[in-house]
Amino acid sequence: MNEYTDRLYGLWLFLWQRLTWQMIFVFGAGIFLWRNILMPMVGDDYSYAFIWDGAAAGNLVDGIGPRQRIHSLQDICTSQWSHYFTWGGRVPALFLVQFFAWQADGGRFLFDFASTAVFVLLICLLYWLAAGRIESPEKSKAGLYWLLLGMFFAVPAYIYTMIWLTGACVYIWTAAAICAFLLPYSLAYWKDGFWQKKKWWHIPLMAFLGLLAGWSIEAGSIVTVLLTLAFLLLFYQRKRLQSWQLAGFTGLVAGMLLLLLAPGSYMRLKLMQELEPDYTMPPELMWTTVMFLYNFVEGFLPVFIGELPLFVPILLYLWKGERRQALTRYILLWVSGSFLVLLAMMFSPDFRAHAGFHAVIFLLIASAAALRAIAPQIEAWCAAKAKARFCLAVLGISSLTVWLMASAICLVIETSYNQQWAERKKIIAEHRQDDLIVVPAIEIPWQLDKVTGNRSLTNVLLMFGADLESNPQDNRSNIYAQYHGLKGIIIDKEIDWGKYGEENEW
Repeated sequence: MNEYTDRLYGLWLFLWQRLTWQMIFVFGAGIFLWRNILMPMVGDDYSYAFIWDGAAAGNLVDGIGPRQRIHSLQDICTSQWSHYFTWGGRVPALFLVQFFAWQADGGRFLFDFASTAVFVLLICLLYWLAAGRIESPEKSKAGLYWLLLGMFFAVPAYIYTMIWLTGACVYIWTAAAICAFLLPYSLAYWKDGFWQKKKWWHIPLMAFLGLLAGWSIEAGSIVTVLLTLAFLLLFYQRKRLQSWQLAGFTGLVAGMLLLLLAPGSYMRLKLMQELEPDYTMPPELMWTTVMFLYNFVEGFLPVFIGELPLFVPILLYLWKGERRQALTRYILLWVSGSFLVLLAMMFSPDFRAHAGFHAVIFLLIASAAALRAIAPQIEAWCAAKAKARFCLAVLGISSLTVWLMASAICLVIETSYNQQWAERKKIIAEHRQDDLIVVPAIEIPWQLDKVTGNRSLTNVLLMFGADLESNPQDNRSNIYAQYHGLKGIIIDKEIDWGKYGEENEW
């Protein structure tokens, strides 16, 4: 047994020593870019390619009338003004959505490369937050690898939150803004002299980053305020409170208020209850046991289950690690942030799993920080114990194999999806003058979504935005037809909403 273990461990060391951090990073970012290039505009992307018509129920409900395409930055400003007062307050994220949708006439290549750059930035920010300092990933290749695995496997609804144009701007881009804002506070926590020599740009930069972080997404914004407040209290206790920290917090609170007090958020809920009652919980069930149970089952539980592997390094650190008060407090701060995001969403009228995205981001920081702390002990265990060598080799080889295989299967699904849209466009070109164009529904090849789950496209995701609909007046078919100048378009099969739980029996 020991001979087999040593051979397996030697194989893992052989692989790991030849995998440079650059190779790991390029693979992760390259697959992300590839998947972006394969993804066309879908769902809400088309709705936000038009000026928001708040006076006529906006752009996202069924049965809307003609809408005007965006042709300038002024159109986007007009659209966001209407959106803020009639639908919701996520102005910076949705400004970006409308900008990229405007630029996507010939394809979304500008967005593909910009979003990949934001993905790379986010990974770097997470790495630096976990380290408590800005350093090369060479210092902790395992930490970088863990972050990339976490971003691939742990985030909820990967396509929805990471690849779709609208979803990526709302989730991954706002996560990058929040992490960029919190990084100086983290650096100041670990280094007493950080930014103590005042420079003119410290205060305006932090106020601006705070505004962006606060004016991002509701639960993430609220929890970022709480995390920043915790940092400020620690700095106050240590008598190290500085003006740039207060300026950042002021911008953060201002952004949060602009987000949470947007008149459109309240109007949207009322409008959806009137026009789309099947999509919303009845008013009489709000704040009841039914609502909290629904949010727990549909949102909290799926996100928490996906996060479970991220707790392993944290628990190992707390159980067997050489605990230091500053590091333990730091790790628990991010763990608390993760739980607070999920807790905040429990009070939302509709908590779906993708809304827990920022909970995973905060937990990734804690998990990577704990992994860095226990890495020397893991090496010592492997040197002394055959069981430790066996476990590490199995985990290392299996994680790398599963990541490679899952990436390959996801690319197969998304390449097929891209090709089906390309074939569909040929049909549209041939029947452009028809009153109603009927196109084949998108199919997942070989039912591979049963293997990948929500790491890639699924039949549920096709229903909820990745495909057109079977009624020409339903929003996705309607807005797609308007965008491409068609009289009407549908897919050739009826959508069984009840099969996937859209018809909720409240």
